[in-house]
Amino acid sequence: MLFLITLALGLFLMYKSSAWVIKYSLTISRVLGISSFVIGFILVSVITSLPELFVSIFAVWQNEPNLAVGTILGSNMSDITLVIGMVAIFAGTIHMKKKETLHLIELLFITSLITIFIFQTGSLTQIHGLILLALFGFLMHRLYKKGRVSKEVYQDEEKTKLPQLLGKFLTSIAILIISSRLVVDSALAMADYFLVATSFIGLTLVAFGTSLPELSVELRAVKRKEYSFAMGDLFGSAITNITLVLGVMSLISPTTINVISLTSLMPYMLVAIMFIWYVFSSKKKITRFEGLVLIMIYMLFIFTTFFMNELGLVNVFGVLG
Repeated sequence: MLFLITLALGLFLMYKSSAWVIKYSLTISRVLGISSFVIGFILVSVITSLPELFVSIFAVWQNEPNLAVGTILGSNMSDITLVIGMVAIFAGTIHMKKKETLHLIELLFITSLITIFIFQTGSLTQIHGLILLALFGFLMHRLYKKGRVSKEVYQDEEKTKLPQLLGKFLTSIAILIISSRLVVDSALAMADYFLVATSFIGLTLVAFGTSLPELSVELRAVKRKEYSFAMGDLFGSAITNITLVLGVMSLISPTTINVISLTSLMPYMLVAIMFIWYVFSSKKKITRFEGLVLIMIYMLFIFTTFFMNELGLVNVFGVLG
C-alpha cells in the first residue's frame, strides 16, 4: 500500500509546484510587459495544463496511453463541471462578460466536437496528433491577436530580479515533472493492486489531482472578483488539454491508441459545455444552483465510468484496460 503514500505525495507536490509555476510565470510576464490578455488566458491556461501534459508523456513512455487519455478526458470533465461548480458555490455567483465568455465556450465546443470526430475513427494516430497541434497553434494565434499590449511600466530594479525569477520558475517546473512521474508510477501500481483499468484511475483520481492547479487559481481569482480571468483560464485549460496535450501524446506514442469506447463518455462533456453556454447566454452568470447542476453532471460521469469498469465493458473494446 506504499503507492497510496507516494500518490498522495505526488499529487501534493504537483499542486504546490503548479502554484509556484503560475506565480513565477505571471511575475516574469509582467516584468517583461506581456499583455494581460496573454497572461490571463494563453499563458496561465497552458501552464495549468502542464500536469496533464507531463502525466501523459510519462504514461505513453511507460506504454500506458490509456492512462494518459483517461487523465486528459477526466481532467476536462473535472475542470468544466466540478471546478466551475465548486467555484460557483464558493463565490455565490460568477459574473461574466457575455461576448467574451460565449466566444471561449464556442471554441471549446468546436474543439470538443473535433476530438469526438477523431475518437469515432477508433484510434489516435500521429496524424491526429499533428492535426490537434495545428489546431492549438491556430487558436492561440487567433486569441493572441485579440490581446492588448501591456501598458504597465516596470522599474529597472524589478527587471534585475529576472534571473532569480527564472531560476525559481525552472526549479518549479523540475518539481512538477518529478511529481508527475511519481503520480503515474503510483497510479499504475494502484490499478494493478485493485485490478481496475488504468484509464479508470486516470479518469477519476489522477484527473482530479491534475485539476487542482485550476481549482487553486480559480478560487484565488474569484476571491478577488476576477471572474473573467478565472473562466478564461478554465476554458483555456480545457481547450489546451484536448488540443496541445492530446496532440503531443498522440504524436510521441509509438503505436496507435485505441479509443473507440471513450466516445460513450464524451457526450457528458458536450452536455456540460452546452449547459454552461445556455446559462451564460441567458443570464451572464452562474449561481450556486447551476454550480450544483454541474457537480451532478460530474458525479453522473464518474458513476458511468465506474459502471463501465465494473461491467468490464471498457476491457471488451480494449480501451480502458
